[in-house]
Amino acid sequence: MKLLLLCLCVALAHASLAPLRTTNERAVPDSWIIKVEDFDQLERVQEEIENIFSTFRAPAPKITKLEKLMPVLTLKIPEHILTRVRAIEGVEYIHEDTIATIFGSQNNPPSWGIDRIDSRSGIDGVYRYNDNAQGRGAKLFVTDTGINTNHQAFGGRASRLYGGADDQGHGTHCAGTAGGNTYGIARKATIYSSKVCNSQGQCSTSLISAGLDAILNKFGSGNGKGVVSMSLGGGYSHLFNYLIQNMLNKGYTVSVAAGNSNIDACYSSPASVPGAITVGATDRYDSRAYFSNYGSCLDLFAPGVNIVSASRWSVTGSATMSGTSMACPHVSGAAAVYLGSHPGSSPKTVHDAIVNNATPNVVSDTKGSPNKLLYVQP
Repeated sequence: MKLLLLCLCVALAHASLAPLRTTNERAVPDSWIIKVEDFDQLERVQEEIENIFSTFRAPAPKITKLEKLMPVLTLKIPEHILTRVRAIEGVEYIHEDTIATIFGSQNNPPSWGIDRIDSRSGIDGVYRYNDNAQGRGAKLFVTDTGINTNHQAFGGRASRLYGGADDQGHGTHCAGTAGGNTYGIARKATIYSSKVCNSQGQCSTSLISAGLDAILNKFGSGNGKGVVSMSLGGGYSHLFNYLIQNMLNKGYTVSVAAGNSNIDACYSSPASVPGAITVGATDRYDSRAYFSNYGSCLDLFAPGVNIVSASRWSVTGSATMSGTSMACPHVSGAAAVYLGSHPGSSPKTVHDAIVNNATPNVVSDTKGSPNKLLYVQP
C-alpha cells in the first residue's frame, strides 16, 4: 500500500491539476461539483473517480450526474482524495457546492401587486386582464421549495417535476403569484415544481443544477420551451451563472430575483446573469423596497412588499410575504403570458418584450437601476 501511494504521489507531481474553485459563500461540507470538459468524457471520468475511491478503500461515492444541462458530476470527496480527482484527464475544474437562499419573508398586510401591474399610473382597486391572454400553452417552472400542487389556486394545473412537496411555503407562494387563479398572472399556464431548496430555504448548487437538468430531460431544448422562475440566489458564482446561461442557450426564459441585501445586484448570482430577467422589488408607493438589490444588472422592478398569494398549509389558504422573491414571479407570470400569445419566442425576444413594455420613470430611489416597472397590458 505504501508503494502504491508513493506511485500516486509521483504521478500527481507530473499531472496537471484541475482548478479548485471556492467562494466566500456557505458550502455543503465536502460536497464538490466536478465540471467535465464535455459529455463524451463524463462516463470515463465517473469510472475513474470510482476507481480512485476503491484504491483508497473508501466507501463507494454517491454520484449525481447531469445529462442535459452541462457535463457535471456531484459527490462528496474527502480531502485526501480530492487532489487525485483533480488530476483526472478531462476534468475542467472542481467547484465547491455552495448554498443559495430564498429571498422572502412573511407578514400580514393586504395584497396589491397584480392591481399595480395592469396600470401605468397606480393602484385603482381593480385587476384587469384579457381572458384570452393568460399564458395558455406556456409552461412555468418554479425552481424553489416545492409547490402545494393541491391548492385550489392552481386548478389542477400544477404538478411535481423534481423533488417532493413544499415543506417551507416559499415556492407555493411564488407559484401562486406567477400562475395562480386568484393571485396570479398566467392563470392558464401549466405549472411545474422543481424542488431544489429545503425546509430552511437553503438551496445547494448541486440540487439547483439537478432540478434544472430534470427540466431539460423532460422537455428538451428549443425556443419557447417555458419560463424558469428563480426566487433564490447568493453571492456571485461563476458556476451558478453558467448554469443559468445554459438554460437560456437551450431556449428557456429565466426570471430571477435581484436579492434582498440592498447592494449592487451585479455582486449576486444568478441576478448578474446577462439575458436573464433580473427583478427588483417595489412597495405600493412605487418606491424601491428598502431591502431590494439595485444597479445596472437589474432589468426592471415589480411589486414585492406585502404580497398575498397561495399558502402551503391548506388547499384554500393564503399567506403574505415580502422580498424580491415576490417580485420575480410577477415577471415570470408576465413572461408566460407573452409566450402563450407568442409561442416559440426566444429568451431574448421575451426579455426585450417584458423590459420594453414596462412603465418608465415611476420608481423612486432606484440607485442607478433602470427606472422601469412591470406592466402587463389587459
